[in-house]
Amino acid sequence: MEPIHWNCTIAHGITAFSYFGIPILIGVFFAKTKATIPSKFWLAFFLSGGFVLFCGFHHLLAVFDTHSAVSLLHLVVLDLMAFVSLCALLSLMPTAYQIVEAIAKYQEDTRELQRSQQMQRLFLNQGPFGAYIKDKQSRVLYYNQELQSRFSVDSQEWLGKTDSEFLPDPEEGRRIMENDQVVLKTQRPLKLIEEVKVAGNNQPCYWLSFKFPFSDGATGDRRIGGISIDITESIEAQRSLTDLNRQLEEKTLKLEAKKRELIHLSDMADMLYCCESEDEVYKVVALTCSKLFPCMSGCIYIIANSKNYVQMNSFWGDKRTSKEVFSLSECWALRRGKFNLLSSGNSGLICNHLIPPISGIHLCVPLFGQSELVGILHIYALEEISPEEQQITEIIARTLGFALNNLSIKKRLTHDNLRDGMTQLFNQSYTETIMEQRLAEAERSGEPLSVIFLDIDNFKSYNSRYGHVTANIVIQGLAKLLLKSIRSFDIPCRWGGEEFVIVMPNMSLETLRKRVEQLRLDVEQMQLRDGDQILQGITASFGIAVSEPGITVKDFLNRANQAMLEAKRTGKNRVMEYVNRYN
Repeated sequence: MEPIHWNCTIAHGITAFSYFGIPILIGVFFAKTKATIPSKFWLAFFLSGGFVLFCGFHHLLAVFDTHSAVSLLHLVVLDLMAFVSLCALLSLMPTAYQIVEAIAKYQEDTRELQRSQQMQRLFLNQGPFGAYIKDKQSRVLYYNQELQSRFSVDSQEWLGKTDSEFLPDPEEGRRIMENDQVVLKTQRPLKLIEEVKVAGNNQPCYWLSFKFPFSDGATGDRRIGGISIDITESIEAQRSLTDLNRQLEEKTLKLEAKKRELIHLSDMADMLYCCESEDEVYKVVALTCSKLFPCMSGCIYIIANSKNYVQMNSFWGDKRTSKEVFSLSECWALRRGKFNLLSSGNSGLICNHLIPPISGIHLCVPLFGQSELVGILHIYALEEISPEEQQITEIIARTLGFALNNLSIKKRLTHDNLRDGMTQLFNQSYTETIMEQRLAEAERSGEPLSVIFLDIDNFKSYNSRYGHVTANIVIQGLAKLLLKSIRSFDIPCRWGGEEFVIVMPNMSLETLRKRVEQLRLDVEQMQLRDGDQILQGITASFGIAVSEPGITVKDFLNRANQAMLEAKRTGKNRVMEYVNRYN
């Protein structure tokens, strides 16, 4: 019986060792891998562990209680159980480790997934954007906290609803649903800007939306995912920038217009400075007004020398709306000395010089020269005349008045510089200048130029007899006679003292002889008076000369002077012709 006893003891010991080793080994593996048992398996796990441990205790106790008889079959079964238990322990060592490691990895993956999902939820819920998921009917399945706070709704209020059902404007919801359907049909992402109004706010919000299609992994249904970023501030900033750019462009255009106006006004001032006559002044102003006011018409009126009426001197534009001649009392600008505006927004006084029926806008601006009214500038427009245009018109009127005044002064100065103070005939300096021009014209045209040099006979004795004052009367009378006897384009000149020169273009020598002889007779027959006193008559000696190609002014005058001196030497009161003795 000894072998059977020891066989049972060893078998029970091996079995007890295996039963105790299996839970200890699994516990060590769990501790080493830091795996945990899911809560739903805790009961089964503890019951299984308890069963194994109690089985181990049973066999451990059997080691000390082996005096009972054991059948051969029981011994075989006991040996097989010991063998199987030991083999299970040995085989469980690597397998249990792999199982426990797999459980630990699964649990770690599960925790990582939970962390990832938690991060995703935090990202979607706490991100500064709206996130949502919809089904293929555009019903909302999910939306994040940004949309909840932006639209003041809870986490369940929109679920199962479409945009048309919860947005304040159903039309906006319909447009958003149409965009969703485009994503489903094309199965491609869509990027667009959507305009959505928030309840309680009339100002729309603008969202930059990224919509994309995907399939639900659990059900296989098609879904629409979307992320929307509020870009209202950017849109408003862009609009503000656009408005600023537009305002800048408008200001740039205004500056360009001002620049053109300044250029036109500057050009007008330059041209007015160079004008030699009033007609040129009027043409310059009319040209400038047509450039500055291309859609307007106008005219310049100047008061006549008699001060009895006003006459049009220049006109520009397509339509004349005012009389050509009218009295001063018919214009309120002339009456008041201030501009008069007749428009729809300014019910000014109606001037009587306007031609009925009166329509459009009319502006009359007075023209002043040396603080004296000289005329008006009249402007007509179909539309309103802006304050800037009125200001430009007043500048033109002032400049025109200054130009007319300067031209008057210039004429006076020119007259004083060119004329002899006593006789008002041209002086010697001007005559020499104009003769040089006339000689050049005569040589170019082939027409002759004639010059007459005359001197009053015995004027010194006449001066001694009557005195200087009376002698001046004689010189003035002779000057008047010369002006009556010559053509309008002939040039009479007081050469100095009692000497006179007359330049006659385009006159043949034969005609010249007759004209000068008649002039000599007129001088001889001229009656002179000093008040009631009849003065002694005078005679004059004449020398004439005709131009030749290449002759200078000095030589030309010398020839006529020599002929006059010859007339003096041969008896006076006669006409002598210059004869070239060297030919």
